Amino acid sequence: MPTQQKTSEHFRMDSLIETVQQHPVAILEAERQLTAVKWFEYRFMSPKKANQLFTECYQKVYSRKFAEEIDVERAGSVSGVHFFTMKGNARERSQLVTARQRADRLGIPYPFYIEAAFDFALRRGNNRRRFPRPNQLHGNHASEGLCEQFITKRWNEYIANGLFRVEHPIYLIENYRGLPAQEDFRRFVLDHVREAHLPLHRAIQKFTYDRQQVPAECFRTLVSEEVFNNAIEIVESDLQIFPVVTIPHVPLTSTQRWPTCFGMHYTLDPSSPECASCPQIKGCKFLGDRVLKEAAKQAGVDDPAGDYKRKMDRERQRRCRANKKKMNNTGVSKRPLTSELTSPEPG
Repeated sequence: MPTQQKTSEHFRMDSLIETVQQHPVAILEAERQLTAVKWFEYRFMSPKKANQLFTECYQKVYSRKFAEEIDVERAGSVSGVHFFTMKGNARERSQLVTARQRADRLGIPYPFYIEAAFDFALRRGNNRRRFPRPNQLHGNHASEGLCEQFITKRWNEYIANGLFRVEHPIYLIENYRGLPAQEDFRRFVLDHVREAHLPLHRAIQKFTYDRQQVPAECFRTLVSEEVFNNAIEIVESDLQIFPVVTIPHVPLTSTQRWPTCFGMHYTLDPSSPECASCPQIKGCKFLGDRVLKEAAKQAGVDDPAGDYKRKMDRERQRRCRANKKKMNNTGVSKRPLTSELTSPEPG
């Protein structure tokens, strides 16, 4: 019999099963709140895909900075991290996911966040050959606040200049379903137009006709009726001269409407504001139950994410006992004699 081709739903479910097996409960639960604040392009992306994208962005920035600061010829062979670490190295995976969630908390695209974090580190550091590891992108204990200020200030300037762009088809007017992220995006655009003092006719031209993401009526709340009507007249006049190129219809798959936290079981909390306002909560619970059942079956435990943390705790204790035993046998500490030989630990 021919093999049944997997659908996008099957691939998403497989990724969710893997996710709940490879991360502790706290990491998974954080995705619910982050879905409401992360950059709009990522709000319907699975956690696994978001982690992969963050890793890829880190690699690209690392290689580019290596070329700029150290050696152009060797830049193509360095990346800072490797994709296999996301699966085979629990410690590296944890650092990458935690770093990615910090970027999500600030609502900043990954390439921008990582680039700014590198710039901050290189400006402050005395050794420009030491690039920040993923767990050091936010700075150390002493500089974490300054690092966040540096990144957010640069991002706010970028937003104020209108340089942002969101490409996900979920935000097209034709695909509007009243989802929380869609509502947030429209409010974000209106706030930008107001704060940037963008002429209303230009805002309508840009977001209603060129990008086809925000209906013209939404801008009515920003100005008086007279100003709004004048702006519409200007836009309609301009369209007679410069017609807008129609964006081809982009049909959405069901998974493109699933927020990051959808179907992970551990993220579902009906009493939370995120779940209480989500029109997809029933589907989320249905898929979450299936994901947990299959993940538990594969892992051989009822609580895969909870067991993952317990397993990691046991492994840390095992390593600690082994290190103590080695030190007692040799009488010599294996740690470097100076802090200059190791990368600084995060705060």
